[in-house]
Amino acid sequence: MYVNDSKIALIGLSALGRDVVDFIRPHMSAQHFQANSVIYFQNDPTHCIYFLTRGYVRLSYIGEDGVVTLHSIVPPGRSFGEAGAFDGEGFVDTAFTATQTEVMVLNLGWLNDTSPPAARMQGHVARLIGRRLRDHMEFTRALYRPVLMQRLSHSLLRLLDLMGNEIRFRGAMYRCLGPVVTQRDLGSMARGTRENVNKMLRKWHDEGILALEDRHIIVLDEDRLRNLTLSEA
Repeated sequence: MYVNDSKIALIGLSALGRDVVDFIRPHMSAQHFQANSVIYFQNDPTHCIYFLTRGYVRLSYIGEDGVVTLHSIVPPGRSFGEAGAFDGEGFVDTAFTATQTEVMVLNLGWLNDTSPPAARMQGHVARLIGRRLRDHMEFTRALYRPVLMQRLSHSLLRLLDLMGNEIRFRGAMYRCLGPVVTQRDLGSMARGTRENVNKMLRKWHDEGILALEDRHIIVLDEDRLRNLTLSEA
């Protein structure tokens, strides 16, 4: 399926220049997935990079202990599956859809091209890999904090920065996470059970740090939530 200019702009490729867009467009195609579909499995051969244009995608990995951990939720406009682009290794995680999605699939057959547009696109892919590495480091920082309160507050703030929206609540605007982020997701990201996550969210609701309304998590006091990432109380 043809990838039009509006989708090229959404995923950030227009800024690379018209010559890069004209070079890379023949290597791209659109694919659609239903909710709860697997896009790729961990260790599958890396043959492409994905750019999300509609919906949300969960990224998880299986550790050496067999535990499945959710490490990110990808919003529209972001890429995923980048890690093995240059070294030919397999995907480092499993990608599955949280909603109906549309993705732009960029095959990697152009990587050995030496033209100037190819070189600029290679640099862009390298930056995407760097962004994914920084995101993973932030996730790791949360994962190894000693208490659930720290891990959960860190995960909430990280998701707010990644995919938060603004909502009007009681006459003011606040950042929030929508229904796509479930308490099961938060438990997987913060190494806690869904039940313990629910108890902590309810506690923070009672303390005025956040509000739980219509399957939204509305953060009312980001400073207090940020302080919880450092507190061991």
